[in-house]
Amino acid sequence: MADDERRRRGKEIFTQVTQMDAFEPADAFTAVTLDQVFGGVWSRSRLSFRERRLLCLGALMAQGMDSELRTHMAGALRSGDVGSEDMLEVIIHLTHYAGWPKGAAMHRKLQELCQELGLDPPTGF
Repeated sequence: MADDERRRRGKEIFTQVTQMDAFEPADAFTAVTLDQVFGGVWSRSRLSFRERRLLCLGALMAQGMDSELRTHMAGALRSGDVGSEDMLEVIIHLTHYAGWPKGAAMHRKLQELCQELGLDPPTGF
C-alpha cells in the first residue's frame, strides 16, 4: 500500500475506531501510529471491527491503560459495535483474568460513559 493511501486509510479507520475526527499527525510517533496501527493492523480483513474492539478492550484493561481504554470503550459504544450490556459482560469476564481492581475501574468508566452518551446503564441480567 502506498504511503499516501496508508495514511488516508489510517485516518479513516482512526475515525471509525475512536469516533473522533482524524487529524494530521504532528510528529513521527503519531504518524507511525496512524499508518501502522490504523492503516495497517486495523484495516486487515480477517477479524471484524467488533472482534478487534473486544481484543483491544481486553489488552488495554489488562495493562491498566486507563486513558486508551476509555477512548476505545467510548468508540465502541458510540459506533454501536459493542452495546452497554455486552460491554458489561466483557468487564465481568476480563475481571477474573486481569484482576478485580482493573475490572472495577473499567466498570466505573462504563457507568460514566453511559451517562455521558445518554445510554441506559447495563444490568447484566
